Amino acid sequence: MKVAAREIEKSQVELDIEVEDERFEKAVDQAYRRIVQRVNVPGFRKGKAPRALVERMVGRQTLVEDAVEHLVPEVVEAAVRDQELKMVAQPRLEVVSTEPLQVKATVPVQPTVELGDYTALKIEREAASVDDEQVDSVIERIRETHATWEPVERAVQLGDRVTIDLRGEADSQTVVDSKDAEYVVDPDGPEPAPGFAQQVAGMAPGEERGFVLTLPEDYRTRELAGQTARFTVTLHGVKERNLPELNDEFAAMVGTEYETMDQVREGARSQLQERDEQTKRAAHEEAVIRAVIDQARVEVPPQMVEEEAQRILDQLAQSLDRQGIPIQQYLRFTNKSEADLRAELMVQGEASVRRAEVLSAVARAEGLDVADDEIRAELASAAGDAAEAERLERAALTRPEVKERLASVLRQRKAARYLLKTVGGVPDPEPTAMAEEPASSPAESGEAAQPGEAKS
Repeated sequence: MKVAAREIEKSQVELDIEVEDERFEKAVDQAYRRIVQRVNVPGFRKGKAPRALVERMVGRQTLVEDAVEHLVPEVVEAAVRDQELKMVAQPRLEVVSTEPLQVKATVPVQPTVELGDYTALKIEREAASVDDEQVDSVIERIRETHATWEPVERAVQLGDRVTIDLRGEADSQTVVDSKDAEYVVDPDGPEPAPGFAQQVAGMAPGEERGFVLTLPEDYRTRELAGQTARFTVTLHGVKERNLPELNDEFAAMVGTEYETMDQVREGARSQLQERDEQTKRAAHEEAVIRAVIDQARVEVPPQMVEEEAQRILDQLAQSLDRQGIPIQQYLRFTNKSEADLRAELMVQGEASVRRAEVLSAVARAEGLDVADDEIRAELASAAGDAAEAERLERAALTRPEVKERLASVLRQRKAARYLLKTVGGVPDPEPTAMAEEPASSPAESGEAAQPGEAKS
């Protein structure tokens, strides 16, 4: 087997591989032995027909294609090993010719990372703060959740809750037909059409009113989107919202731990402060790592980006599936095409790979490594019980590629903590989202990259 290698852009090595005719013919013969088990040749038991006869029946090209499919991954793997390349994702393969068998493999290798002078960076964390207006806003929202609705004998006002019969038609289709429906007259509410609340306002109990509105462009029935609709409303009753007074009785309604409004306000302020501290801490962590990434030069192989984008897509699909939402329905909800989603995921995938590679480079530069005990502790914390922890530990520590993948994640965490101390000035950082987590258990999903199927 002849192999010519040359480095190309974006941390890739292009391999031109030519396979000896003798080896290829042996692969074609093996293809015959597989295919003869699947074809029926008159006069012969299955698997016993001679090669010449089988070749005439199915055509030599069928044998060649089967041989290529099985032989190409094998020779690419051997070529990668022969050139001592560290392959980090599936290579792109092209069968240039079959006789002789010539293959071009574009192999993604460990990305090149040039770190900037990250030790000179200094990024301070913004202090958390809460003002009285924020506290008042929280109190008002709590107050609204304890509001009561009281019947009134007057015309409808915006903000009321009404009981109505409602019928709507557009393009000879019924868009809504409800009896004794309760509806909050919200001027910003989109349903059943923009402007509906304003039309209902001013109606008196017992009154019937008809009016025309335009359905929104994102209406759930696409063929009716943007169409005019005729609505008929009969008003049966009106209720107005009564907000409780801000006194000690209201404080007891909020929670048993509160006796006075001062305690409620202090509780709201404390929760807001804690939330703002978490937000500022996460923003600071991201700013520190982003600054280091922005300084670095990283050549990322496109194959790594594609695989990371696919991983993100798989996670999204699994999350949606748990909620009973098909991916196509999600695309309709978000008004995106498959191409739009794929483009977004490619951007996310590249950012994720760049982040991981820069943090790994910092870990190498600072001599941050991971011991087996740290891997065991990580697996124990992720496991549901001792038996599962033992199973994951056995899988991780006995398979080098899995062990390295988990160790890589832990090194990235260490690098992020180091940066928070040196760049961010945090004495004892407790990171919230500093390093990307693996998609699933590293002991189960961290397979080493293997050459994929040939693309002819």
